[in-house]
Amino acid sequence: MKTPKHFKRTELFLATCLLTGSFAPGAMAQSGAPAAEVSEILITGTRRSGMAVSDSPAPVQMISAEVLQESGSPDLMNAIATQVPSYNARQTGTDMASQTLTASMRALSANHALVLVNGKRRHITSNVGASTGNAASDLSFIPSSAIARLEVLTDGAAAIYGSDAIAGVVNIILKDDYEGGEFNTNISEYTDGGGYTTNIQGDIGFGTDTAFLNLSVETEERDTVSRSITYGPALCVAEPTECLNRLNNGTPSGYTVSTAYRTYLERDSKMATAPGFPTLNNQGDPPDVARAAVFFNAGYEFSEDLNFYSFGSIGRKEASSLQTYRRPSQDGGVDVNRDGDRNDLTPSGVREFLVNKYEYGFSPKLNSDEEDFSLTVGLSGMTNDWMWDVASTYGDNEIGMTNTNSMNFSLWNTTGSSPDRFDIGSFEASQWTTSLDVSKEFEIGMAAPMTFATGLEYRKDTYGIGAGEAASYFGSGAAAFPGYNPAVNTGDYDRHNYATFLNFVFVPTNEWLVDVAVRYEDYSDFGNETVGKITARYDFADGFAIRATASTGFRAPTLGEGFYSAVNVAPTSATPQLQPNSPAAAALGFGGGLQPETSENYSIGLVLEPIDGLTTTIDAYEITISDRIQRGSFNYSQAQSNNTITGRTTGRFNNILPDPADTNGDGRPDDTYNEALGRALVDFGYIGVWNNPTAPGGSLDATARAAINVAIFNNSLETKTSGVDWVNTYNSRFGWGSINWTLAANYNKTEVLSAKAAPASLGGAVMYSPVTLANLETDSPLFRVNLGARIQWGDFSLSLRQSIYGPQYTLTSTSGLPAAVVAQLDTENVRGTTQLYYKNEIDMLQQTNIELTWTPTDALRIGAGVDNVFNEYPSKTPQAVWDYNQERYANTSRQYLTGSPVGYFGARWFGKVSYAF
Repeated sequence: MKTPKHFKRTELFLATCLLTGSFAPGAMAQSGAPAAEVSEILITGTRRSGMAVSDSPAPVQMISAEVLQESGSPDLMNAIATQVPSYNARQTGTDMASQTLTASMRALSANHALVLVNGKRRHITSNVGASTGNAASDLSFIPSSAIARLEVLTDGAAAIYGSDAIAGVVNIILKDDYEGGEFNTNISEYTDGGGYTTNIQGDIGFGTDTAFLNLSVETEERDTVSRSITYGPALCVAEPTECLNRLNNGTPSGYTVSTAYRTYLERDSKMATAPGFPTLNNQGDPPDVARAAVFFNAGYEFSEDLNFYSFGSIGRKEASSLQTYRRPSQDGGVDVNRDGDRNDLTPSGVREFLVNKYEYGFSPKLNSDEEDFSLTVGLSGMTNDWMWDVASTYGDNEIGMTNTNSMNFSLWNTTGSSPDRFDIGSFEASQWTTSLDVSKEFEIGMAAPMTFATGLEYRKDTYGIGAGEAASYFGSGAAAFPGYNPAVNTGDYDRHNYATFLNFVFVPTNEWLVDVAVRYEDYSDFGNETVGKITARYDFADGFAIRATASTGFRAPTLGEGFYSAVNVAPTSATPQLQPNSPAAAALGFGGGLQPETSENYSIGLVLEPIDGLTTTIDAYEITISDRIQRGSFNYSQAQSNNTITGRTTGRFNNILPDPADTNGDGRPDDTYNEALGRALVDFGYIGVWNNPTAPGGSLDATARAAINVAIFNNSLETKTSGVDWVNTYNSRFGWGSINWTLAANYNKTEVLSAKAAPASLGGAVMYSPVTLANLETDSPLFRVNLGARIQWGDFSLSLRQSIYGPQYTLTSTSGLPAAVVAQLDTENVRGTTQLYYKNEIDMLQQTNIELTWTPTDALRIGAGVDNVFNEYPSKTPQAVWDYNQERYANTSRQYLTGSPVGYFGARWFGKVSYAF
């Protein structure tokens, strides 16, 4: 392993990095202090050199590579989530969102946490979350084997690092060893089936103490997991006599079965021979994943005052996920004789509408092939007591997408032929950042020199959506994921920005530190922003300090948020999503496009060391975000039910046919269609007649018109997030070994302060209904607690971790539910409405993780363990709703509620072997 060298170079490198908010690799930057002490030197959140974690004026958690390895977590994102209670990782998603999962800090957007590598901004993914706008850095392309440690700053830091650092910063410090290495392998699987994963990784160092190269690699193969239940229509087909009886006479409880089930009995009986019957719908299951990533970190010392550094990565990920099952009849049949209908007999004597491409139905697959690249080069040094750092970082992410085992209904209906594989388009995003930072210490008569730092930064961002093949977007498009149409939602976009900052760190007395920063940024697309921060810490005595921060911040909308566009479809619904920065959005009244979010952050905390070995920090915070970006949605049509106009007037309904939706958000479907939305859908070619979505014309498939929404990202919200972080560590030593204890907790609550009204041109349509706003406040755990103990004795260590997640819930309208069902539910009114809503609540959830490790030699380490030992699952759909739908054959996917940070997979065993050389 690398040997320490030259105290002077240590001060130069660390101070340069800290003062510029960056990190120059430290192969030539270690002092004569023991390695354990060096590892406590803080890089993130301050520009003052040589600061230890325990002396930080801001809350920072340092996580070693060893701690990261103590989990069966399949990737870096989840490994961080097991250690930082305010950092919660998503476990599930749908469509492309399932293939680039994200994590949030302090229950804010994933876009509010900045990721750095060696102090340099990491590029973001090109895969924009259609419903959330999330487009954060994809941590799956960073091998865990490349990491020396993590520093997680849980405080607003936009004045130091610029956009995206409203909630905090994750700084990944790379290994810089120039000799030796390590090989690791990990296998895991869920005890209830699925998710079998093999992970192989390692690193190796080359060079000397003046020139080094460290290489790391990681490969992974991960299978999907399914916890789906019997598909409702399949139950109807499996028991046709009983299904028909319920259609004619109602269910045993007197409920009405949709008349659509007559069609299922007449036209979809062959689904009974489909593979997997009757568990047919796997929409939302995590994808199969194959990924590989290589990372390098290198440095060269020209002299004690001049150093070169470089690091970068290249990776590839292939993912494939199942989408919603389509019944045989959903293709609509073919018009063999081209007479305009599909009711005639074919030459073989079969009705045209019964001629299906997939006679057993089909489950399309969404596949992605992703390539990721990054490279940083830089020089750092000292000239006339000025420390300086100049660097350039480029990152690029590209994703190609295909839809397989699919079809185009429009092509099939009119020609009797359709491809089953479609190239549906591509995403691309890049970021190029070049910075110059300088700093110097000045004696001004205080207890310690004042640190002054300044710098310049230039960044260019690009984003693009590439068109799919013509068959993927013709008519209704590929069945599960219509391709990107060059006439509507493709293009290449870019912007650039310039930034400069000033930073002063004062030490008026030995007990008092004050850090003041101001940052100015000028963006080519929306103008300029100036933000500032003041942080102070006062040590009343050894082991007792108070710290506080007040700051303003901002987040520039990503180009993906500004220009993402698509048509998101399900078998009986469609959501055209408009680009906010487009003429289409301006035509609906959204002129000017997306603007930056701005924030005010306040925090105050205590740092306590009451006894030797015990460190306690508690930090309270409040984050107010104005012009917060969120996806708003306008309801145009709604599936018929006994609460819609058809159900109210006839007492009969068909839930594959549309009625007017609840456009004004009062909890009751409207009596007429919203004209502004209807005409916009006609103008953009989605439907043919503004007040009749079933009329001929438009590109949306007929089966997807029962529920049409129009979505758009916008700056309409103001929110306040308040909470407390509490972190405790204690190291106890005994004659037989040691125990390292941790207790970390987070309490977090979000409140929607206001929501701007939709443009008047939309005729009273509501973009954020009262229940939508209410769900934004409650759809994340109220608290999180991590308890941990690492017991070391002889050649063995035992890690025990207990995670406790507080309750969370969303509200769903009781509209259309029988009174007898509503009476069994936990209901409440939402402000501004008279409509009752019921809770889909995920109760407090506990998970226990355990790992036993044996180290028979200095080089070999063998480990095994179980995450979620007691096989805990999140709560299920309320039983009354489940039973009601079960009687009506209406349950189609799974019973477990989604949205929990722990997913719905149960216990997972894992085994690991590591060899150091």
